[in-house]
Amino acid sequence: MRETAPAPQGALTRAAAPSREPAASVVREATTGVDQAANMVDLAVSLVADEMRQVEQQLTEAMESPVGPIPQVGSHLLAAGGKRLRPLLAVLAARAANAPIEAAIAVGCAAELIHTATLFHDDVVDDGRVRRGRPAARMVYGNGIVVLVGDFCLARALAIVAGTGQLPVIQSMAAAVTEMAEGEVAQLERAGNADATISAYYDVIDRKTASLIAWCSRVGNLLPSGQHEAMDRYGRAVGRAFQIADDILDCAVDEATAGKSVGHDLVEGKMTLPVLLACDCDPSLLAQIRGSMTEHGVPAEATTEILRRVHEAGGVEAARQAAQKLVKEALAALQILPESAYRDALGALARLSVERVV
Repeated sequence: MRETAPAPQGALTRAAAPSREPAASVVREATTGVDQAANMVDLAVSLVADEMRQVEQQLTEAMESPVGPIPQVGSHLLAAGGKRLRPLLAVLAARAANAPIEAAIAVGCAAELIHTATLFHDDVVDDGRVRRGRPAARMVYGNGIVVLVGDFCLARALAIVAGTGQLPVIQSMAAAVTEMAEGEVAQLERAGNADATISAYYDVIDRKTASLIAWCSRVGNLLPSGQHEAMDRYGRAVGRAFQIADDILDCAVDEATAGKSVGHDLVEGKMTLPVLLACDCDPSLLAQIRGSMTEHGVPAEATTEILRRVHEAGGVEAARQAAQKLVKEALAALQILPESAYRDALGALARLSVERVV
């Protein structure tokens, strides 16, 4: 998943000393309205600020190595900021479900390392040049070192979950990483195919993005039956919505609107949900994309006109509605948990996944 906006180091741990359980109504009050997105994150973090500080400490320790380039390359991305969404979901879910918090911190750290590894690898595969507002690590250190440091991150993630002594956590992490790899391979295999289907799109994003978010939401499979299934639905819905929102931003009519360069998905030959829905409404648009698509993707100079037509055909709005429907599914799944500020914070994060594109 591409990051859409850079954040300062420790962006998710900047909240002041937390109140362990503020009134749930206070959290709800801060979760309404598009302009409240930043407040929603800050308030969610304030509930688990101590735990997130432990996450940051463990991430720092995980990247320690006597081999000089490893901590240097790792910090290039980890210290560049980032949402820390996955650790935040893990510790909030653990607090909301009364699951072991130390295991949740381990799950969150492992997930962030896995996510970091995929970003390193993705930039090599996709010839990425910018990540979180700065040159991608591969542009500074070269492809070879970056791929191997990504492997190091995966190894450290495995060591962290093994340290929990919890077999379900280890087994479920292996399953999640397998799904992610399958999703990335499927996406690469289908690149350049203008006749991709909506079903195939959802299969890819469910594997490559939603699987890891769902693993965190399930606290590494440490939740009891009932909560386990519901929180898997929650995480899958949030992950899909988040990826759809990212794909919508890539379809912005200009870079100032998106806050990042746009049109990369088409250039890479990816048929995302806004484009697929627009083609369903306007078959002539599909014909245009077929005519422009090569095995390497759509030429950059052709994307502006295609994106304009995607908007005109209603593809962006339809994708936004699909993401909002997923958020409703996520909120419904949360009802399995006892009412608490933690549960409301999880709801706030679900809303945040789409409010950045409303």
